[in-house]
Parts: sequence; C-alpha cells; structure tokens
Amino acid sequence: MTTERRIRLTVQNRLTIAVAILSVLTLTIVGFVLYTVESNNVESRNTSTMSQEIAEMRSFAQTGVDPETGRPFASVDHLLSQFLAQNQPNADEAFFAFLTDGRVLYQGDSEPLLRESKEFEKEVAAVAEAGGRIALRIGKIEYEGYVLPVATDRAGREATGGATASPPAGPVETRAGTPAPAEASGGTGTKPASFVVMHNVSASRADLTQVMQIYIVVALAAAILISGISSILARRLLQPVTELRRTAQSISGGDLGKRLSVVGNDDIAELGRTFNAMLDRLEAAFVAQRTFLDDAGHELRTPLTVLRGHLEIMDVDDADDVAETQALLLDETDRMSRLVDELLLLARSRRPDFVRPETVDVAHLLQDVLAKARALGTRDWTLDEVDDIAFTADRQRLTQALLQLAANSVDHTDEGDTIAFGARLDGDEVHLWVRDEGAGVSPEIADGIFERFRRGTDKGDGFGLGLSIIRAIAEAHGGTVVLDDTEVGAQFRMILPKGAE
Repeated sequence: MTTERRIRLTVQNRLTIAVAILSVLTLTIVGFVLYTVESNNVESRNTSTMSQEIAEMRSFAQTGVDPETGRPFASVDHLLSQFLAQNQPNADEAFFAFLTDGRVLYQGDSEPLLRESKEFEKEVAAVAEAGGRIALRIGKIEYEGYVLPVATDRAGREATGGATASPPAGPVETRAGTPAPAEASGGTGTKPASFVVMHNVSASRADLTQVMQIYIVVALAAAILISGISSILARRLLQPVTELRRTAQSISGGDLGKRLSVVGNDDIAELGRTFNAMLDRLEAAFVAQRTFLDDAGHELRTPLTVLRGHLEIMDVDDADDVAETQALLLDETDRMSRLVDELLLLARSRRPDFVRPETVDVAHLLQDVLAKARALGTRDWTLDEVDDIAFTADRQRLTQALLQLAANSVDHTDEGDTIAFGARLDGDEVHLWVRDEGAGVSPEIADGIFERFRRGTDKGDGFGLGLSIIRAIAEAHGGTVVLDDTEVGAQFRMILPKGAE
C-alpha cells in the first residue's frame, strides 16, 4: 500500500478542517474590526478630552480674574498656578505648567515617569514657542499630549495652540528650577510659559487590551466547539456515503446482494436510492451474463463435441467416409458461425450506432417485408390492417426483426397456414405485428420466450436467439416486443415510439 493510500483525509476530515479554518478566519476578522473600532473610539475620546482642557485654558487666560486682587492676572506664572489649582484632570490625564522662572507645576495622579523624564522636557521645549501635539514612549508606556504657549499683558490674556486633556486637586510643584526674574508683562528674557496636557495612552487602552484578551480566549473556545460540532454533524451526514463506499468495495469481492439503508428525502438519500438501483441493474446484468455464458458454452459444446467425435472416428483411408465427415463438419461449422454472428449482433445492440434512424413509411415497409417473406415457405402470406404511418426508425433493423418473426412462424406452421403482417397507430406508439395460425406458444415458456437460448420447441436447428435479437432491435428503438394472448396461433407485436416524422 502506498503512502498516499495510508495517509489520506476523509471527506469528514476535510469538512471539519474547512469549517475550523473558516471559523478562525471569521472570528479573527471580527476581532480585528472590533479592536480597530474601539481603538479609534479611545483615541477620539482622548483627543476630545484634551481639546476640551485646552479650550478651558484659553478661556481662563482670556477672561480669568486673580482671586487675590479681583483684577486680571499680572503674571503668566500666577495665571497657570491658579488654573491648575482650580481644575482637576480626568483619569489617565495630567496637567503641567512650565513657568517663566523655570519651575514646573504638576496636577493629576502620580506620573513619576513624566516628572523625571528629560525626554519629556525636551519634547515640550521643542514646541514651547509655537505649541503643538507631542507623543513619546517612556519604557513600555505611551503618552501623547498638547503644548499650549501662554502669555499675558496688563490688558488681558491670550493663549495660542490647540488640542487635548481633563482635571484633579491642587497644583503640585514638581521641580524648582533656577528662578529667573519675571516681569509683569510675562517677562522678556524669561523662559516661555506653556500649559501642557498629557494623556497616558497605555492606561486608557488597558481595558481594551483586557477585553481583546478575553475575546481571543472565547474565540478560540468557540472555534474548537464549532469544529467539534461540525465533525459530529459531518460524520452523521456522511454516514450514507461511508456505507456506500463500503458497499462498493464489497462488490469487488463479488457480493452484489448488499443494499444501502435509505432514510429521508435529501440529496444523500436520493444518492443511496440511485446507487441501490444501479446495484439492481448490475446484479441483473451479472446474472444475465452468467446465464448467457453458461448457455453459450452449452450451445458451443455440442457442435464441438460433434466435430471432435467425427474427427476421431473418421477413416482417413476411406474416401467416402472422409467426404461424409467433411460435409457434416462443414454443416456444424456453419451452425457455429451463425451462432457467433447472432451473439455479435446481440452484443452490438448495446451500441448507440446499432440503429440508423430515418423516416419510414410503414405501408411500404410491410409490402417489402411481405415480398421477401414469401421465400421463407409456402404459406398464405397476407396483410392485416395497415394504417398510414410515417415515423422515425431504422428500416433495415425493422425488416430484420419482422423477417425473423416470419421465420419463426414458418417453423411453427404447416403449408397453407396463414401468416399475416399488420400495423396500426395507437397514440404516440406504432404497433407492428406478425401473427400465424400455428400451434402457438405454450404457457409454460411464454414468460421467458424472449430470453437468450430459450426455444419455443425442439423443432428446427436454431439456437433460441431469434426472439432475443428482435427484443434487442425493439429496445434499441426505445420500444419493446410482446407476445399477445390469442385463441389460435401466436401473435408477436413490436411497440415502438412514433418519434418525429
């Protein structure tokens, strides 16, 4: 047995694998879409929150009043310090105020990584003049934020920049740099003041990450469950196919008696019924073949025995005996040749080119057959009713069948007996018959009269293939041949489809 035969996937295995792959692929696509949508939602919420905080800072810088003096803020540092004292950031958010004297104020949950990060200060310093969005990674944590430059004068406040953030409790001084002299105007020669909103992106996505981890576990469990259920269903649905395979394998062992048990009315059940019908035909064909071989062997054995026997007892020194034996052997050889020809004719009847259809005028056909039949014997040859019919058939094969029926009638009638041909149209069927006034067919053999090697009587030297050939010709035309019940003699009738004219 080859490796290809040993290592194979059944239909059940292939279906299960296909369902598993489709399930995993579908759940992966759903998970990807879910993650993408939720990730975009988190980013949108972060951006919206930071934009809100920036807008509040701008409004405070424009309209805020120093609670100590009741007048507009005199310095940017004081303005930023008061804003941080009055606003609290949202979760995962922090406010930073970079003052003109170098100090950095902080408001929010503890963010030691940001407060102690030089990279954070560099990012802020890079956009402190114009403002803008910043993003950085410290360790495994991602941050994003917005830097808003802030300036004041005695007439009012102004903030420039724009983007993201949200609020916590009182301002926290995270680092006291080297103080620089601050002027009431916001101070020339001082460091630029700026308000910074920072958001912990990793923390805001933590819930999404946890949800996706749970989704992966559930999706894998669902894929395994779906694959298991599909395997069970595939095995149950394909059980008839497995039984069909086993039955087909048993046929190679010669067992044609097995049949599939068919339940239901679906496609697989119909396949089972079709397979059973095929087995019925195969069994009938095999039985017919065995019978045919047995009968053919029996029919050939007799002339071969005759040939061998006469050859063994022939006196080669006696010219008369040699001549007599020669004549007898030639006669037996002719009989065997005729048997072979008839067997070949029956074999060819299964071929699609056995008949060559043409338009046949039935009246002319029967006139021609009648004229040819007169040479078969001294009988009262006549025509019964003949309808005016033209139909599609093989004229030569029909002539052969009718003459064979006529020859049978001659074998079973005496001189002067009537043998008649007839034809009529019955709906879409053409009926052609040959009747005689002979002894008829005994009921004992009437049922199997059309079987091969079945003789009506022991009279004549035929092989019992004539009626089989007639049936083969009728079936090749899509019709049949029957033996009618008659009070006198016998009547054989071919029933053929009229077809297209």
